[in-house]
Amino acid sequence: MYMKKIISRILIAYALAVLLCTLYLNQCIAQNPKQNKTSLSEYSVRGKVTDTHNVPMPGVTVRYNHIIGTATDNDGNFTLRLPEETGTLTFSFIGYKTLNIPFTAGVPLSVRMTEEISSLDEVQVIAYGQQSKRDMVGAMSVVKSKDIQDIPSPSVANLLQGKVAGMNVVNMTGSPGGGGTSITIRGFNSLSVEASRRFSDPLWVIDGVPMLSFTSPITGTNALAEIDPNDIETISVLKDAASAAIYGSRAANGVILVTTKHGRYNQRPRMNLNFSHTIVCRPDFPDLTRGKAEREFRTEALRNYREAIYDEETGKYRYMESYWDSYVNGTGYDYFWNNGEGRDVPILTDYYNPFYNNSTDWFKYYFRTAHATDANLQINGGADRVAYNVGLGWYQEKGALIKTGFKRFKVISNLTMKPHDRIEANLRLYMAYTNRDRSGKGNGIYSADDEAYLEKIPSEILTTSTLLPGPGSSIFDEQSQRYEKIEEKNDSYRLRGNFDLSYQLLPGLTLKGSLAIDFSQQNQNQFIPAELNPYNETYSAGLIGRNITWINEDIITYKHTFGDSHNIDLMAGFSAQADEKHDIRGFGQNGPDKMKVVNWASNTFDQVRMQDLKDFMSDFTKSTMVGLFGRINYNYMQKYLASFTIRRDASSRFGENVRWGTFPSVALGYAFSEESYMDWSDKVIDYGKIRLSYGKSGRQFDQPYIAYGVWASGDPYLGEPSVHPVFRDGLMNRELTWEETRQFDAGLDLDLFNYRLGIVLDYYHRYTDKLLYKVNLPGNYTGFEQQWRNAYGIVNQGIEFQIKTDLIRTERLKWNITFNIAKNWNMLKKSNDKRDFISAASYDNINVVGRPLNCIYVFRDHGFYTDDSQVSYYYIDGKKVPLRGAYGNQFYQTGDRVYLDSDGNGRINSDYGLNEDRVSAGSPLPKAQGGIISSLNWKGFDVNVSFAFMLGRHILNKTQSESIGTFLGTDPNDVAKPIFADLSEISFWEKPGDIADYPANRLENGLMNFAPNIASNVENVSFLKCKTLTIGYTIPEFLKKKIGFGARIFVSAENLFTLTNYSGRDPETVDVVTGVDDLANYPLSRRFTFGLTLNL
Repeated sequence: MYMKKIISRILIAYALAVLLCTLYLNQCIAQNPKQNKTSLSEYSVRGKVTDTHNVPMPGVTVRYNHIIGTATDNDGNFTLRLPEETGTLTFSFIGYKTLNIPFTAGVPLSVRMTEEISSLDEVQVIAYGQQSKRDMVGAMSVVKSKDIQDIPSPSVANLLQGKVAGMNVVNMTGSPGGGGTSITIRGFNSLSVEASRRFSDPLWVIDGVPMLSFTSPITGTNALAEIDPNDIETISVLKDAASAAIYGSRAANGVILVTTKHGRYNQRPRMNLNFSHTIVCRPDFPDLTRGKAEREFRTEALRNYREAIYDEETGKYRYMESYWDSYVNGTGYDYFWNNGEGRDVPILTDYYNPFYNNSTDWFKYYFRTAHATDANLQINGGADRVAYNVGLGWYQEKGALIKTGFKRFKVISNLTMKPHDRIEANLRLYMAYTNRDRSGKGNGIYSADDEAYLEKIPSEILTTSTLLPGPGSSIFDEQSQRYEKIEEKNDSYRLRGNFDLSYQLLPGLTLKGSLAIDFSQQNQNQFIPAELNPYNETYSAGLIGRNITWINEDIITYKHTFGDSHNIDLMAGFSAQADEKHDIRGFGQNGPDKMKVVNWASNTFDQVRMQDLKDFMSDFTKSTMVGLFGRINYNYMQKYLASFTIRRDASSRFGENVRWGTFPSVALGYAFSEESYMDWSDKVIDYGKIRLSYGKSGRQFDQPYIAYGVWASGDPYLGEPSVHPVFRDGLMNRELTWEETRQFDAGLDLDLFNYRLGIVLDYYHRYTDKLLYKVNLPGNYTGFEQQWRNAYGIVNQGIEFQIKTDLIRTERLKWNITFNIAKNWNMLKKSNDKRDFISAASYDNINVVGRPLNCIYVFRDHGFYTDDSQVSYYYIDGKKVPLRGAYGNQFYQTGDRVYLDSDGNGRINSDYGLNEDRVSAGSPLPKAQGGIISSLNWKGFDVNVSFAFMLGRHILNKTQSESIGTFLGTDPNDVAKPIFADLSEISFWEKPGDIADYPANRLENGLMNFAPNIASNVENVSFLKCKTLTIGYTIPEFLKKKIGFGARIFVSAENLFTLTNYSGRDPETVDVVTGVDDLANYPLSRRFTFGLTLNL
């Protein structure tokens, strides 16, 4: 009801504003119709605009005194009716030099525009407006549509990798349309306490509207996958406070502005048709020891098994030395011996049985060569008062992992209308339908699905022995039936609409109002057949999640130039936002197996098993936010520049006394190259500018009610429903408020040698305080265990460097190369109780004050024992006890791994918390990252290649060590599992003096000889990956005129090769938060695309 009132008031306000503006305009015209007529139509100016080849240029903007304007038609012609007989017209077009041409009424103009070597005067999209690069004082990077074309992708984030200095894009999964893409601007800034904030993602703003950017916990679809990259015109990355702080409470991690394509006034209708087909290659498989070699290795480990006893005669612990010794003392010697009673492990011992005599590679069955199709149609154009861009798109990809895939259908419509010289309206609509087949099937509706954010491959691949038979066998059907027989449909709908209306009150003074809605719905339907249920009952479930955001923003701007030297740009605005989240889910069991439905009228409770057969729940949350913001931009002769922004936000999510937050920024710029004392450098320095900025931005948490205390429904009491506090973490905190980020930036922009060489250098320092975290409460007198608090602080500081050079710049041949690198220092600055703490993201990570976030937490090892005398001893109950494992009667001996007993308790173990033997061993966050981009154009041919690299990232490679170790399970056959290593290239300790890769091959029972979380498994990893390579050909202009349309063919490739020092499979797919590689992430594939583009 409250939301409806807000919307009603907004609509009424809009209607009144339009009515008042119309009445005001009509009154002005009515008061002096004669003067109006003569002042706007007395003098006519006509002309034609062409390029250097004398080709007419449609769509060129022609303005008089920044007020009256038009655009050239399809033949480059224009007509203006002006109030003055003489004056100056300004001609501008993207990629061309802006011209100021004097005119005299009645004398036709012939204007020839030349390409702009420099991009300084190019207008770029900024927060709540536009600004030329020359006037900017913030740290911002721009990626254009041509930089990401011809690479079909389910997500635009994939295409940004390596293209922006200071922005680290990591694709941790190759799952089509899924999550797992981390985008970090200027360092990691999250403690991963909320699912939607597992990474350090920036705010995305689409055509001026902040977007709900998340990975659905229901379908696993990434919201960015609902955006078609073909619709994008520019992407602006706002990195410092000066450029992003005006978004206030949402800009702590930076802002990415996406502008979609639109039509131009007086542009003839154009149709662009793009079609491509992609081959998705089967991914590279890890090393694998199979069949007979696996059996022999596991058998050897079991035969080498020994247990120890305390020898009263010697007063020492000793291992069994023979079968007789084992029999007499009743202690283990050779697992198969079993104290003389024998023990059978069929999968290893029954090797004459064909059932256990195989060499199956499960990867070859589950992975395949797949295909993707991308088809896109766009039509754009415009008349004197209307411009439009409409488009349809279809994308379909079959995943390299069987039973996975992604589909997207979208419709876009951008309409610009100018009913009057002073009124302009924009209507933007974007609708998308996506459908996703995922690998993480079978989770119930109440189960936490971690794979929604980082999709995994089926666990059967990693746990099933190669000795078992493959396709066509009963065991294979049993192993794969969860993946094969569970049916699931995951689809989502996205509607984003935005309408804005602007009215020019006075020359340079404009009032603009907008209303936007972002609607997203995710649906999942799941059916599990009775044969997969231990009670032989079907299971059917449905989930619906709906997110709605309403935004109203009203802005007034004023732009003016005083005395041709002083330029001001003022802006003030108001914003109101409401976020709603709906969640509906239900399940039923024991329905007809073939019908795949559950009759609600049947029994809802099983009296025998005391189990619900059906259940239903719904949830609804809502939060609101309002903001006031403003900006002052000033420059003197575009030489001395200053910018000041401020925003004040209030959110219903925070405590009643701390709802408001103020987020200011100030920036200064100095274009020193424009000074007369720099005349000596004219032939070297074309442009140089120094930038300084400081500001504050914020971040609000996603849970809307935790500041007020959280309650949950409980069991009935005396037949009545009940509620109770959530004692784990539901205690209210009225002081819970914004996370705050303060950032300083110093930058240098240089253009040299006739703009052939461009350099951008930035230093930044960011401190984020009041980070949200669940803090343990002392004592037990309240009943609550934890409380949400603003508890921690993180520092990120770094250097960004980008250099762009035109190696060759002639009319026929152009070759440019861009290189960027960013070095970041990340550190946990402040802890709630000044203590280190285990990461919320993983038990394998620890946050240490003074070190980078999420340090890998491992046992420290140092080679192998070469003699029993090297083993440490402790006296326990008067007995001399060698260092032992966490459990079992095994002690370290010659050939075992040497561990540091950090806590000195005589055991190598890990208790919950910090009382353990593990130590910090480096952070998974990279020390530096960047990219290399090369673009070559010659006579219609073009070759574009991009590389991404990462330096100094620590990775815990669990895969090999964990798979080599032989462990007992609940079933004897559990000892057999895949070995993800080539045993012929690995050595094991056998005798003193051996220099080996691993300790002696013995059955594990608490000594952790093959534990995965050890320091020697942590690698300092760097890599260089060829991300994209595109080769294209565009037909020449004369042929285009002959056949009546333009055409371009292209071939592209992704993930061509990786150069790395990492011993694992692909370092990019390792979780950037934890740095743990367990081989479970959906792998990346090489992709080859063949495409055709037609321009009609």
